[in-house]
Amino acid sequence: MLTGLVLFIFSCTRNRDVAPAEMTSKQSLSALADKGLLLNTISKEGDVYIFNFEQTDPLRLPQQDIATIAADPAHWRTTLTFSNGTTLVLPTKGDNLDYIVEDIKLNPSGYNPLAALVNVLLPTYGRVKVTVHGKNGETGTIRHLCHEDIPRQSVPVFGLYADYDNVVDLTFTDRDGRERGSTTVHIRTAPLVIQDFPQWKLIKTQPEKMEPGINLISYPGMSETDVSLPYIVDNEGELRWLLLLKSSPDLQKLSASIGLKRTKNGTFIAGDQERPRIVEIDMFGNLLHQWDLQKLGYTFHHEVTEAANGNFLINVTKTSAHLANGQPRVYDHMIELDPLNGTVVKEWDLAKMADTTRYQKPDGITPPQFSQSPTNWAHNNSIKEMGDNILATMRYQGIINFTRAGATRWIISPHKYWSAPYQSLLLNPIDESGHAITDPAVINGDASVPGFDWPWGPHTPVVLSNDDILVFDNGYNRNWVPNFGSGAINYSRVVEYRIDEDKKTVQQVWSYGKERGTGCFSQALSGVQFLPQTKHVLFCPGMGVPTSIGSGGRVVEINPQTKEVIFEMEIATGNGTGFHRVTRMPLYPDTI
Repeated sequence: MLTGLVLFIFSCTRNRDVAPAEMTSKQSLSALADKGLLLNTISKEGDVYIFNFEQTDPLRLPQQDIATIAADPAHWRTTLTFSNGTTLVLPTKGDNLDYIVEDIKLNPSGYNPLAALVNVLLPTYGRVKVTVHGKNGETGTIRHLCHEDIPRQSVPVFGLYADYDNVVDLTFTDRDGRERGSTTVHIRTAPLVIQDFPQWKLIKTQPEKMEPGINLISYPGMSETDVSLPYIVDNEGELRWLLLLKSSPDLQKLSASIGLKRTKNGTFIAGDQERPRIVEIDMFGNLLHQWDLQKLGYTFHHEVTEAANGNFLINVTKTSAHLANGQPRVYDHMIELDPLNGTVVKEWDLAKMADTTRYQKPDGITPPQFSQSPTNWAHNNSIKEMGDNILATMRYQGIINFTRAGATRWIISPHKYWSAPYQSLLLNPIDESGHAITDPAVINGDASVPGFDWPWGPHTPVVLSNDDILVFDNGYNRNWVPNFGSGAINYSRVVEYRIDEDKKTVQQVWSYGKERGTGCFSQALSGVQFLPQTKHVLFCPGMGVPTSIGSGGRVVEINPQTKEVIFEMEIATGNGTGFHRVTRMPLYPDTI
């Protein structure tokens, strides 16, 4: 009896000694696989197996722990059977990755026919780099390394050509972007048939000098109350993305005014004039969120932008705002909206910060839709943060900078017609050579000099620093001469101004556009953009611009140092409105 008990205890002890050794081998391999590391090779030295994984030292395991090794390179895996009968599948470097593609969904939202979702099942944790090959080689090729790193993914593919057999590479990488292998798919798209779609023509393109990216064109449709039709043209003049929102039940009447603005999250926000709201959509055109402005007491006008704190800064009309005579006021309020709870955290009333009495009666020449009126005395059309303060442009009053508390700090505007309480807020002009301008005609806006002019009907201020801004100077009734009258000198400019708040001066640093004359003149709309990699500027007059293919707009990339035109594209539309804004940016946001 005692002998049998001793034999039983010995037997149990020996089994406990064997099992942990086997489990240790399996656990060591599992730990590497759980990190998403690929097995590259297995070799053997004597009675030891050597497992070579990527990005780590070889793992040496006793031969006796492993009963069988079954390699399956076609599916990027190796199955190990251990001596205790358990198994483990290791992701392993294989032959090709064709098998990872489960299905391809072209236009998954129904609103973006040049986009697709490719569902893949990767061998292990890792990312996918998408390469959409250009029609004409490298210049049109679009690449993006997606962020998601789980085995099963829906990979977004943007930048497809219409009516084309698109060649798309899907490259499997590790979590740090190191390439492991790739497969190629073909995505065939149909021709596009769109009524009243803009046409465009490349005038000049120098890809080796240009700011990288594509051109998002915020086309409002046939009118500002039509459905917006944003689209993207690459630097070869090829259409690569668009949203056909008329088929969207949520956005089929979206009148986005200024167009789409990319957020820090990689989505787009836009203001809707038709249904007073702010909307957030994704790259496929799916509505993600919306905020009802009408319930808050406002309607939308022109611009919404994302503040540094994530709130939205919005140009609005306050429905309860009236003049002393009871007439409604329009386009003279701004709000800060917290998108998390949908509440207004700040409201600014321009009537408390600028001169409502600075008003010109209709001249009988300027069309009514462009004429100032007591109701539309300011016509605020943009809002930006400038350090801790707010910067805004007004068609009829100029450029204003004010604190978040609503105190006006300075105004860039011709001094004429401003009443006494505002004279101390007006900045005094300095020309490009650094000389102070003392001519009353220039100060009041009745004349200009080669080194200085005021902004007339400005749009799209761009903050370069706490002292410098870019702005689109539309040239609205420049020097008080109606654009539609005789003797008008019509041109639009991009201009950089440098502000010295202590000295109360504004210097014109440089400008471009006067030399282009009426060929770049846009009385309204339009925009400018600073391009950070090249330090070039995108100059985009967008309405009524005469081109070789009709009336519309121009997209001009210029080098401010040399005034060289790097890229130029003409856009023509049936109604003569080419766009509200054009934005050069990567096709894929960083967050996808």
